[in-house]
Amino acid sequence: MGIYAEAFQHFVWATRQREHFVTGEMERVLYRYIRQRCEPMHVQVHALNGMPDHVHLAVTLPATLAPADFMHGIKGASAHFINHLPGMKGCLYWQEGYGWLTFALDDLPRVVRYVDHQKERHAANRLSAKMERTADWEAFSQSREAGVSGVCAD
Repeated sequence: MGIYAEAFQHFVWATRQREHFVTGEMERVLYRYIRQRCEPMHVQVHALNGMPDHVHLAVTLPATLAPADFMHGIKGASAHFINHLPGMKGCLYWQEGYGWLTFALDDLPRVVRYVDHQKERHAANRLSAKMERTADWEAFSQSREAGVSGVCAD
């Protein structure tokens, strides 16, 4: 039996306690790894980018792959990969949960632009609350207001 599916999805997830860990060369290595990890799962990556404390990913998942299973695999494998790189300073932990939105084919160019231009959008404070929302949104907002920052223990 065959399955036809056309489901475009946007995921966003954050570092633990919104630590600024995804920067510089580590960002390039992480994004390359995530793309490589998607290939054997037959996940089509439309856009991948983010900020030092969170990642955005626009994809099309195959009909046989549940979004929760996909995110569990991507988050777990990517943290494990980064944390076992030789010479890596610190450690990468992802916050529990993630944000997940579906969108139509007509919205694909807009979503790709949004993800591709994350740094510019954040600098200009031109953000979509829905596309930035992760499971830790309330805690993130409250901790920023209180000036709380996290420390990644080795």
